[in-house]
Formats: sequence, structure tokens, C-alpha cells
Amino acid sequence: MNFFSSLGIALKALLAHKTRTFLSSLGILIGIASVIIMVAIGKGSQQEVMDVIAGMGENLITVNAGEMKRRGGRLRLTGNVTTLTVRDANRIMDEIGEVENVAPFEEKRMVAKFGNNSAETTIAGSTSDFSVIRGYRLQSGDFFSERDAKTANRVAIIGMTTVKNIFGEEDPMGQVIKVHFMPFKIIGVFEPKGVDTNGLDQDDLLLIPLSTYMRRIVNQKFISRIFVKASSRQNIAKASEKIRELLRENHKLTDDRNDDFTLISQLDMEDLKKETTELFTKLIVGVAGISLLVGGIGILAVMLISVKERTREIGIRRAVGATRRDIVHQFLYESLIIGFIGGGLGIVLGVGLTLGLTHWGDWTLILDPNSIWTASWACAGIGGLFGVFPAIKASKLDPMEALTIE
Repeated sequence: MNFFSSLGIALKALLAHKTRTFLSSLGILIGIASVIIMVAIGKGSQQEVMDVIAGMGENLITVNAGEMKRRGGRLRLTGNVTTLTVRDANRIMDEIGEVENVAPFEEKRMVAKFGNNSAETTIAGSTSDFSVIRGYRLQSGDFFSERDAKTANRVAIIGMTTVKNIFGEEDPMGQVIKVHFMPFKIIGVFEPKGVDTNGLDQDDLLLIPLSTYMRRIVNQKFISRIFVKASSRQNIAKASEKIRELLRENHKLTDDRNDDFTLISQLDMEDLKKETTELFTKLIVGVAGISLLVGGIGILAVMLISVKERTREIGIRRAVGATRRDIVHQFLYESLIIGFIGGGLGIVLGVGLTLGLTHWGDWTLILDPNSIWTASWACAGIGGLFGVFPAIKASKLDPMEALTIE
């Protein structure tokens, strides 16, 4: 018996029990659709994280004083290290050719007041290169001038979260805000940036010149961070290595001593977040894959019932010349067809929901062609795998005994 004859018999048998055929393929349908959607969610989440990292600054390298460790899902400084200075930042800028911009940075959570309103915010000090490196743009006003930095003027640029917390609907431009009992004139307002990779609000910020911050706010000479922009993405690794060598030399660290600073580049953050999101994607795909297993077991159960119900049919076919191989092919084709029906509908449902949620909802889903190909192979694999046992069982029925069963 040729392929088309066996396929025709299999289709005829399935069409005779349409409801049972559909229900047996339902588990495969749900599993395939779930895998496609879950992979799309994982890819979308990964893209969102990459966009956040890119928004923190192009070709960014961050030098942190001391050792940074991840606690509670965020990178935090361990210990109180006072070896990182503005001089380090100046040397990085002057001596490393792969570096385009450098901005020393220091921050502290403090209360800012305007009239009867007050709110805790991040008071930060840096230079004019900070906005270039970190991608902060002005919505209104101007940035610090060189004169502001040299004379430690009491001027500030404010983030949108701080504006809402302190000024509400009032325009902050030109207003005077008090920090540490000192007045600061608002000369600019930043455009909204959202949260960073650690979930911290980048708009909850009041930025003042670093010289003003160091002399008037904290009265210290060391800083906790230096932001560096490499000249290109290809130069990030090379610039990082040169910065490490320069800082070790500057801090007089011998070969047997550990670094008293931590370098984190944009590439490091991307690798870390990509690893996390890929693990998350694998986990949720694994959970969705369980429904595929359940669907396969459903096919197995339905095919075993089908073999039992059609024992007499099998006996007649054997009596008129069908071989064991013909019987195996017939039931195996039925199993494969069920798998492909469920898989095909599952692919349509998964792709449809992914595109629909992306177009009409606020979801960020990215359809992965590989997940569709994998789903297609899974349909064939599950249909074949769970159809083998019933097919073999059907082929082993004795024709004479099968004919005697009513």
C-alpha cells in the first residue's frame, strides 16, 4: 500500500470523529501557542532592557569607588572608599585616546525645599559633560557654564520627578530651591528619562556643579563615581583596560593588591541583563512546554482508544492483504495529522496574539521566527513520538482474533 492510500485512510478515520480529533489536538494547540507567545515576551523584555541600557549612555563605562556587589537586585557600594578623585577623571580624559568624554560624579539623598513644599531627592554634582555621557537632554533652560563651575555658583538643573514632587504644576524655571539651607536657582529642566537598569528613577534628580557640591554640600575631595564615554563601541573593552591600568598606577596599587574601584561597561551590563532575560525566557518556555507534553499524552490516549474501537477494522484489513507495516503507517499518519492540526492552529493563534498584543496593546513582544520553526518540528515530533506505541500495538493484533471481536 502506497503513502497516499495510507494517508487517505488515516484522514477518513479522523474525519469520522471530528470532535475527538479536535480535542486530541487541543493540548498541542495550546502548547505551541504558549511557546510562541512566551518566547515573544522574553525577546520583548530583553529588547526593553537593552533600550534602557542604551538610554543610560552610549558607549558608557562607569568607574565606581570600591567594590560593587549586587544586593536586592541592585548594585551597591561595599565599604567607604575615598581613593577616587577628580584628578583620576582628568587623567582618564587627558591620557586615554579611546575616551571621548569624562564626568566625575557624586550624589546624596537630601531634602530639597521650595516655599512650604519639600521632598527627598537625589542631589548630585557633576560637570557639563554629564549630560553628554548619560544622554540627559534639556527640556528648557541652559546647562552650567564654565564660570558656574569655576566659581561654584549655586545653580541647579532639575529632573521631572523632582519638579512634580516639589513644584507640582508650577514652572520651576528661575525659581529658588533650598538644599542644606542653601539657595539654588533653577536654570534648566531635564527631559524625562525613566528608570535605569536597577529600577532607580533617573528623573528624581537635582544636578548642581561638582565644585559647588564638593565645597558647599559635602565638603570633601573624593568622589564615588566617574562616568566615561568611549569613542566607539569597539573601543569600550580597550578603554576599560587602560582605565584600570591608569587607576591602579594612580592609586599606587601593587600587583598583589585588589582594585579599590569597580569598572562596569555598557557591554558588561548588556551581557548580565541578556543572561538574566534568557534564563527567564527558558524558564517560562519550559513551563509552556509542559502543555505540549500533556497534549502528546492526549494523543497517546486517543490513539489507544481508537485502536481498541477499531480492532475489527484492523482484522478485516489484515485479512484482505494489509501488512503490519501498512497498519503502522495508517495509525502513525493519524497521530501525525493530529499533531500538525494542533500545531498549525497553535502557530496561527500564537502569531496572531503576538501581533495583536503588539499592535493594539502596550506590550513589547518580538516575534521570533526560530520559535515558529521549533514549533513546527515539535508538532511532527510529538505526533510521531506519541503515535508509535499505538501504531505498533495495532499492527501486532492477530487477524483471526480481531475478526471475532464485535
